[in-house]
Amino acid sequence: MESLTIQHQIRENASYLQDYFSDLSAWEKSMAKKEQQLQSSKRPTAPVRKAVAMNVRGSQGTISTHHPINATMHTPETSTKLTKAPAQHVYDKGYKKWDTFDVDAALQEVDARPSPQPAPEAEDDDTPVQPRRKAVVVTKPAATRAPPPPPSMPRELLEKEDGNMHFKKGEYASAVACYSRSLSYQPRNAVVLSNRAMAHLKLQQFAKAESDCDLALRIDAAHVKSLVRRATARNALGKHHAALADLEAALEVEPSNKTIATQLAQTRDQLKHAIKRSPTVGIEVHTVAPISVAVEKSPTAATPKPAPAAIQAPHLPEKAPATAYEFLRVWKGLKARVDLRRQYLRRLRNLPKLFRDSVEADLLSELLEALWSAPLDAEFAIEFLHSLIQVPRFSVVAMFLSDDEKRRVTTLVDQAAGSHQAIAAAVRAAFT
Repeated sequence: MESLTIQHQIRENASYLQDYFSDLSAWEKSMAKKEQQLQSSKRPTAPVRKAVAMNVRGSQGTISTHHPINATMHTPETSTKLTKAPAQHVYDKGYKKWDTFDVDAALQEVDARPSPQPAPEAEDDDTPVQPRRKAVVVTKPAATRAPPPPPSMPRELLEKEDGNMHFKKGEYASAVACYSRSLSYQPRNAVVLSNRAMAHLKLQQFAKAESDCDLALRIDAAHVKSLVRRATARNALGKHHAALADLEAALEVEPSNKTIATQLAQTRDQLKHAIKRSPTVGIEVHTVAPISVAVEKSPTAATPKPAPAAIQAPHLPEKAPATAYEFLRVWKGLKARVDLRRQYLRRLRNLPKLFRDSVEADLLSELLEALWSAPLDAEFAIEFLHSLIQVPRFSVVAMFLSDDEKRRVTTLVDQAAGSHQAIAAAVRAAFT
């Protein structure tokens, strides 16, 4: 179970890792495309500055170079001066005007001029204004990105739903394939195993259906659908005893289920017919040559007739039977000798191993009849019955015993209960 869980975890981790690399590759392609678009687009040029009013020594007015901030620095005087024609520059006609330029008068004129009021919280005129570029948001992958979340529905459930859809359409082979893929992701799913068993039943693959139900019941022993479907498969395979046990277990879980009760009654009828149709074991009979007996002749005696061919008397084998077939062959040959049958029972060892799967109802009645034959040995009978009830499916076969047979078993148990209290209690419970 632990290995299956580890395999399932490995598959999930591989799936998450594959999704993570797919998302990372898609992100890289998207970033490369955006970077290419930014490189191919033309960068915006800076806007032309407006003139800003500046005073130059020796000029009659001011030289105005416009600037957006200049609007907040204008005063009535400066506005008047801006309207005047600017003075002729000293360098327009060479350097001769510098010879006649009165520096002291120009300085006095500048000092007498009122200084402009500074603009509130404005940028410095000498600071160039850079145009604002549009911000580009670039998202980078985290160093340790968590794996992507799983899909809304796990893959095993998706495959299961696909299988249910194919089953409803009558596509049973496709349904089996979908259920198998679902089980590859989650092997311990009793519902999917039971659904695949039902698809096998529709395809008349009864052995596979029984196997799937076995796996489902190992996971959930009380899964009613798996019990009923395994009973159906076993009835089809001729395993009526096992099918009867499955239906009884299902009816214990759901006592009010009429469908299970009906199927249980049908299985009992099938079991009775199967017992009646069971083949009988033939016993070979060997003839012995006639034995000539010397008889003294008398004058009055008639001529003796030859002795008829004698039939070989049944005898007990020296070794205990190793198989159920060997036991039945000898048992049928001792049908007319109850005393020999009883002696033969004393040679049996390990009844569960001898009968393996189960014992037939007719054979059980014959075994009880041999135990009750005179002289009654209660101690041997109670030990034999204790070994007999350990045979698989014995509780199912005991249901076919008559009330008289069960009563005689109870009487026998009561006689031997003094020295075998525990064994007697177990035998009494098995026959009631």
